[in-house]
Amino acid sequence: MQKKINTFIADAVFNKEGEEPIEFYLTSLQNLYRRKLVPSIHRPHKLGFNAIFIVTKGKGIHTVDFVPYSYRTGTVFFIAKDQVHTFKTSPDSDGYLLAFTDTFFNRLIVNKNLNILYEIFDYIYYSAKIQLDERIYEDVLKLTQVLEKEYSIEMDSFKELILGPLLQVLILKLSRERLSQKLPLEGKEKFLYLQFKKLSLEHNYTLHVNDYAKMLNVSSKTLTNMCNKYFGKSTKKYLDEHLILQIKRFLLNESLTIENIADKLCFDESTNMVKFFKRYEGLTPSQFTKEHSEHSF
Repeated sequence: MQKKINTFIADAVFNKEGEEPIEFYLTSLQNLYRRKLVPSIHRPHKLGFNAIFIVTKGKGIHTVDFVPYSYRTGTVFFIAKDQVHTFKTSPDSDGYLLAFTDTFFNRLIVNKNLNILYEIFDYIYYSAKIQLDERIYEDVLKLTQVLEKEYSIEMDSFKELILGPLLQVLILKLSRERLSQKLPLEGKEKFLYLQFKKLSLEHNYTLHVNDYAKMLNVSSKTLTNMCNKYFGKSTKKYLDEHLILQIKRFLLNESLTIENIADKLCFDESTNMVKFFKRYEGLTPSQFTKEHSEHSF
């Protein structure tokens, strides 16, 4: 008999207020409270779009892919499509939430010089949050308020044409801050990183280091040197952590059994997946889902 996993995760689809045919949404955290969304923002939900959360008031905890991050005024979160996140906020917390689909985001990349914008949602390499200093925060706040003002205007043939460049400027401003906080990816190593990331997201999750090295036409040592330099960890450790994250995401899907998840992630047996998970997390998958559900409110 297959064991059913009972949890609270849900997919958060792009669901903005209003009928406007623009795949962009700007709102406040307090407004999200008032909307009483399903799923609740206080329960884990997987995004079907990209989001930027700019904190303007209060303190709290925001969990992204099961990692809790504290926040205060000037904190900015970047949540990519398919990431799981949960708000744990105090009543006086507030901020701007900017949400947009891949389609809307891709329209901002009007030339190859703007490809750097794609890095802002690279959750593999960059932290989910940055903390802006007071000067940069004020600049970002002003840009966001201009964007908010334009967003509030009634729909016409100019609205989307204006929103796009405004959002582009805001993301470039935030990208400068986020990307400056990590060792820059450059040259052949950047190309190798991008190819490796693509393979690790798309291929058999239980492949070994040598399998990836062969697909990338490099030695295992070259691949590990790149991972140590940019991730601060070996290729194997990165792959193991990435696999653990995929298991966690699937575990919070109530329609999947342990056997379903093991099959999706190409484990020979579900017991092998359970052992692997327990070795790294110190608890079984069922204990993880129970613990996560108990702290989801």
